[in-house]
Amino acid sequence: MTPRFQIDLLHPGRVAQTWQEWFVGPQGRRRLALFSAVAAGVLLLVLIGGILPTYWRLSSDLRQLPRLQKDLAASEADLTLLRTNIQALTNEAKRQVRWAELLNTFSSQIPPTIKLQKLEAVRVTVAPTGPPRPAGQPAPAVASEELLRIDAVTPVRPGSPPLLEIAQFMAGLMRDPAVNRRFQLKSWEIKPPAASAPDGTQLLHIAITLQEKSSP
Repeated sequence: MTPRFQIDLLHPGRVAQTWQEWFVGPQGRRRLALFSAVAAGVLLLVLIGGILPTYWRLSSDLRQLPRLQKDLAASEADLTLLRTNIQALTNEAKRQVRWAELLNTFSSQIPPTIKLQKLEAVRVTVAPTGPPRPAGQPAPAVASEELLRIDAVTPVRPGSPPLLEIAQFMAGLMRDPAVNRRFQLKSWEIKPPAASAPDGTQLLHIAITLQEKSSP
């Protein structure tokens, strides 16, 4: 076997060492410690320059997470309130449209001799019917219904014209789509003259109650 030698031209008379031989021999331990220290320094620089900024950024984001959760909860509360207000405005707009349709119907159907005194929409509670429930059982849910109350007067005249006009008024009212699709006739009443107009004419009082139809 022919040995291989490396000639160190910078230091005549000395044989150059390979990189494997650099860590052995009398100087090997000191060189290995120096190499380890340099490698640790390079690793520390990589850690400081690459990992720590990301760690600090993530730590900052985690510290801000509770505040962001509070902001999100506040935004959700505001959104819920906004939805509630929009729904209330929508319902009010629908109610105004329905009332406009009803008023237009009344203005077109009511005869000239009948004068409206009051047009009122009310919600009344319906008392439960049937046998009493045994003790210990929960009470049934309270039901309610929407009513449309119409109060009007018409002058007393000989014969039956006032009654015919009232009957025609109610029939025309119930045939109108704006009323018929929402209400049904619940009751009506004609009261005897109990008041008079400023000119002394006796007035018949007409009370009509319409009940809102239940949704299918």
